[in-house]
Amino acid sequence: EGSAPDPELLDIFLDEAGELTELIGKLLQEWQQHPTQVQVLAELQRHLHTLKGGARMAGVESIGDVAHEMEFVFEDLARTPPAQAGLIGQLLLQCNDWLADALNVLDRQERPLLPENLLGALKAYRAAPQSLTQLPQMQVGTGSTAVAMPGRMPEPTVDGQFIRLPDPTAASLSADYVAPPPMQGLFAVQHNDQTNNEMIRVPANLMEKMINLAGEQAINRARLEMGTTSLGITIEEMGATIQRLADQLRRMEGELETQILSRHEGEMGKYADFDPLEMDEYSSLNQLSKSLAESASDLLDFKTTLVDKIRDSESLLLQQSRTQTELQEGLMNSRLVPFSRLLPRLQRVVRQTATELGKQVELVVQNAEGELDRNILEHIVAPLEHMLRNAVDHGIEIPADRIKVGKSPVGKIVLDVTREGAEVVIALADDGHGIDVRAVRKKAIERGLISSETLMAGRDIIQFIFHAGLSTASQVTQISGRGVGMDVVQNEVRQLGGNVSVSSVMQQGTRFEMRVPLSVALTDALMVGLGERNFAIPLPQIDRIIRVMPKDLMAAYNSPSSLLRVGHENIQVRYLGEFLQNQRVPALNEQSHTALPVLLVRYAGQPVAFQVDRLVGSRVEMVVKPVGAQLAGITEISGATILGNGSVALILDFIAMARQAIARAPQDIFVNVPAEVVKVAAKEKYTIMVVDDSVTVRKVTSRFLERHGFEVLTAKDGMDAVTKLEDVRPDLMLLDIEMPRMDGFEVATRVRHNPKLSTLPIIMITSRTGEKHRERAFQIGVNGYMGKPFQEAELLQNIQEILNSAQA
Repeated sequence: EGSAPDPELLDIFLDEAGELTELIGKLLQEWQQHPTQVQVLAELQRHLHTLKGGARMAGVESIGDVAHEMEFVFEDLARTPPAQAGLIGQLLLQCNDWLADALNVLDRQERPLLPENLLGALKAYRAAPQSLTQLPQMQVGTGSTAVAMPGRMPEPTVDGQFIRLPDPTAASLSADYVAPPPMQGLFAVQHNDQTNNEMIRVPANLMEKMINLAGEQAINRARLEMGTTSLGITIEEMGATIQRLADQLRRMEGELETQILSRHEGEMGKYADFDPLEMDEYSSLNQLSKSLAESASDLLDFKTTLVDKIRDSESLLLQQSRTQTELQEGLMNSRLVPFSRLLPRLQRVVRQTATELGKQVELVVQNAEGELDRNILEHIVAPLEHMLRNAVDHGIEIPADRIKVGKSPVGKIVLDVTREGAEVVIALADDGHGIDVRAVRKKAIERGLISSETLMAGRDIIQFIFHAGLSTASQVTQISGRGVGMDVVQNEVRQLGGNVSVSSVMQQGTRFEMRVPLSVALTDALMVGLGERNFAIPLPQIDRIIRVMPKDLMAAYNSPSSLLRVGHENIQVRYLGEFLQNQRVPALNEQSHTALPVLLVRYAGQPVAFQVDRLVGSRVEMVVKPVGAQLAGITEISGATILGNGSVALILDFIAMARQAIARAPQDIFVNVPAEVVKVAAKEKYTIMVVDDSVTVRKVTSRFLERHGFEVLTAKDGMDAVTKLEDVRPDLMLLDIEMPRMDGFEVATRVRHNPKLSTLPIIMITSRTGEKHRERAFQIGVNGYMGKPFQEAELLQNIQEILNSAQA
């Protein structure tokens, strides 16, 4: 194409061209539905003319040539409307797809190939419109690499307000192609008034900074409000103190005057001709009393003035709050982008994937006019693309197979975007053959996620598709088969504070549902108390709140299955302190008649109950702050917020906790499926926990045990061991004595006093080989005692003897 594009001009061109290709794609679909609209053709010509000029200025001749030929075609169409707009419309749509892909290639600092076949098809149509009987092969790529794919297109369909895309025609760029995010760092902010309609461009990072500053201002305002309220209370208390001081001064003055009169009566004969006031009977104490009374009166005036100032401050803060709310809403709205902005990109994904697989698919988009936070939109585009590829690859059958089972040869994918309260619900459903539950179960058994004898309901087996590395594809292709995807989808959505669920019916289709918050900067939250600390829980994550009597909670905690009867279903109940304070069961008074709050959450369609100590109250539009790299790895925490009193409250992720609670559930229970009994597979391997503060000892012992067929669980000290014993029960424990935080004697004592762990075999391996330590260990109840360094054969023999004895 000659010289390389100018970098500065190319950046400007890419930003403008991305918007133009989106507009061209929308107008093309509108023209396909209403081919007689000349005004739409005029707009298409204008946008293509602008795109052509920008491409020529930036030095991208291939894009300019394609836009030039498309512009000519639209001129011909405006003069002579075609008898059938379907095939030429798909050819033009294919050209627009090439333009979008070429922009992505340019954004990667590469050069797009000139699409000779597309240009030839456009020129041939202009010469003889009736000669266009099928779509050309599409060639897209960079350098000497190109992908050539045939494209055959049935007629497009129109269904009311829905956009129906026919089977795909375009090919993907290459196997290693990764599309950039839909928004490239600039906001278009529109100012509307009666005189103009002006658009300005604001860098995305500047907009994010302003939103963060608005959030900081909201936090500072809340602190000022709380401080003003506290100051008002203090002033009222000061007023009461001043009043009390004034009363005391009046009583003191009365006492002084009484003493003066009494003394004067005693000296009546001596100074009978003088009034007490005419004598020097009033001392400096009396004068000081009068001065104090005047000072108390002045303080009372000051208090009144301060009360008036406080009221003025509260009024100003109220006005500032309204202004702040309007400012924050304006900034948040400026970050909102319509979901329809993603449609051209999602449509290309469906077309390209289906073309490569030789399938016919139509995409039905419902309620695409809704707006989402830019950050949310950027994070869900990749999950949506992956689920669309999965729907085309795994869900939709090839036309011949669909006809055999009485379906239309054209598969259908429905994408529905709705808003429920503070959440956006994105549902993606296909009418394919559904998820093969047996195949998923087989893969789960192969990966060791469940045993071969475990019976589970189909809806719960399907959830294993969210595990990394699990794929039911028969072979690895560029589209699927690696088992990487749905776990990434789930993690991406979970980081937004949302969740993903899946349901499927064989031969009818599969439905994925993503629930994400409207904004990641603000959230409505419920404040709950646990011990002396308060935590925030996003309201969209809470299904409902109930109150349960302490005796019912204790009965659930003490049962092996930890099930609580709520209405007509049994729900697994957990104490929130189990996840935050390593306290599995709270200290409850079973005789108390005060019901305790329990929050219900649903994960993958399964309810989980969490008991908290108290409900503190709700907070509207709480500002969410990131917790930083130190706490980013803690899945139970999704963020933090600063309260009005300046304290920091952590925002909990109840969805992650629900997932952990389900994963930690005993293997012999299955919630909400009373008709099925879950069998526990016979133990094939014994699990041994190695507790030692020495990294070397842990590694050497673990390798030795693994060589002999044992599964090994390690703990770095006693506290770590106690924590892990809450989640798993090993078959035997190898325990050191001298460890930080909690020594071996304390660990063994806790194990022997725990009803669920009291029979756990323990072998102490320590350098403390004295008789005193040995006697204490056996008094606690250990099963074996060995010195360091141990003999491998002796350790192995002791382990086998103790395990055989425990099994007997």
